[in-house]
Amino acid sequence: MRVAVLLLGLCALLLAKQIEAEYKVSYGIFGRMGKSLAKMESNETNYTIEVVGKATGLAKIFSNSRVERYMSKGFVKNGLLRPLVFVKIRQNSYKKDIKKFTFDYKTKRIGVERHIYKHGKLVQHSFSYLPFFAKEDTLTLYFNIRRYLKPQKYLYTFYAVGGERHTGRIDVIVEHGKRLKELQKLLGVHGLYLSVILHQKIFASKQGELHIAIDKDGVAKKALLKDVIAFGDIVAVLVRKRVVE
Repeated sequence: MRVAVLLLGLCALLLAKQIEAEYKVSYGIFGRMGKSLAKMESNETNYTIEVVGKATGLAKIFSNSRVERYMSKGFVKNGLLRPLVFVKIRQNSYKKDIKKFTFDYKTKRIGVERHIYKHGKLVQHSFSYLPFFAKEDTLTLYFNIRRYLKPQKYLYTFYAVGGERHTGRIDVIVEHGKRLKELQKLLGVHGLYLSVILHQKIFASKQGELHIAIDKDGVAKKALLKDVIAFGDIVAVLVRKRVVE
C-alpha cells in the first residue's frame, strides 16, 4: 500500500484550486487489492494535499485492514508549493504509527515527531531532526514538478522528505525516444511519461523506480512499479477525476 500511495503523488496541476483523483491498485497475480484517493486544494497563498490508500478484498484481511494517509500543508511562493507540515500515518486494526515532519525555513531544519499506538494506547514517542533540509516533500515535489521541467532536459535530481533516507534524493527521468515508445506500449496510454527513482528498495524492487503517465490536465492516468518480489508488477489506474478551476 505504501507504493500505491507514492504512485498517486503525480495527480494534479497547481493551477487548479481543487482536484480529486481516485485510483484502483493491482498487485501482480493477486489482481485488485487496493484503492486510493488523492485530494488537493490551493489558493494564491496556501495549499492542502491529502492522499489515502486502503487495502481491499483479501489484502484487507491479510494486512489487518491496512490504511495509509499522507498529508501536506503549507504555503505558495512564486507559484510553488512549500510545505510547513508533512504527516505520514500508517495503521491497521491494532497499530497506528504517526510521523509528523515540521519544516523550519529559518534554521533550515526539519523536525520529526513520532507517535506509535497499539490497541489505542501510546507505546512510543520520540523527536529528532532529519540529517538534511529540503524545501519539498514527496507530494509537493510531484505537484511542483511540471514547473521544473525544461525543453531538451531529461534527467533531474531533487531533494525531498520521502526520498533517500539520508539525503532526500529523488531522480526524475523525462522519458523520450526508444524508451518512451517501450513504456507507451507497456502501459497502453498516452501522455507525459516520467520515471521516478526514490533510491529505496521498496518491496525489494530495485531502487523503487516508478513509471508514471500523465494526461493533458496534469493528472496521472497510470503508474507502474515493475518486478516486485513476491508480487509481480504493481499498477495504479485512474478511475475517476474531478478538477475545479
